[in-house]
Amino acid sequence: HAALDLAETLIEVGRTTEEMDKELHTFICDHGAYPSDLQYKGFPKSVMISINEVICHGIPDLRPLEDGDLVNVDVTLYLEGFHADTARSWICGEGDDTGHRLVRATREALAAAIASCAAGKPLKCIGEAVAEVAERENFGIVKTLVGHGIGEFFHGVPQIFHCRNSDNRKMQLGTTFTIEPVLTEGSAEWITWPDGWTVATADGQRAAQFEHTVLITEAGCEVLT
Repeated sequence: HAALDLAETLIEVGRTTEEMDKELHTFICDHGAYPSDLQYKGFPKSVMISINEVICHGIPDLRPLEDGDLVNVDVTLYLEGFHADTARSWICGEGDDTGHRLVRATREALAAAIASCAAGKPLKCIGEAVAEVAERENFGIVKTLVGHGIGEFFHGVPQIFHCRNSDNRKMQLGTTFTIEPVLTEGSAEWITWPDGWTVATADGQRAAQFEHTVLITEAGCEVLT
């Protein structure tokens, strides 16, 4: 949470995502945590920063941010034996109405998904909650990139689908997983860039993502990030 609060202050025209990564790396380490992404399966940076058409796994680089860029910062930390994964999206500078609406809708979709959670409810409730928001706003949903179990491990079961689905497995009391919907202004189909990491929309239109790590409780869920 604090790392993303810092990230928000770093998003300004002319700043590079490489500079943002360095600032966030220092902040994370100074607070006793370790950036889980760093060298995870060879990922070269401490955080993932995805711009405009990049859906996720963006590698920070030397391109300066421009007015209107849609910026998604995804931070995973390892602290006191546990991983936690979270992401937010912002518009750099003034932006445009569609970009702001895409960010607002994706934030709302995550909130709706979190509100649908409770022990004993089917996992498909999460995808239905996201879909209701996306369909109302006429945005696409990236269907094949999923949330995941997390805790002492970085990625595990259960997989969490953010679209309408038939997953009737019940949410289990005490389990932790990520909810991380991605909405798109155009097609939800995606490609992977030659770097092997960067996932981008196939049509080059923008995507936004919000993410939290949650703990399932009897009353609902607790947001851990």
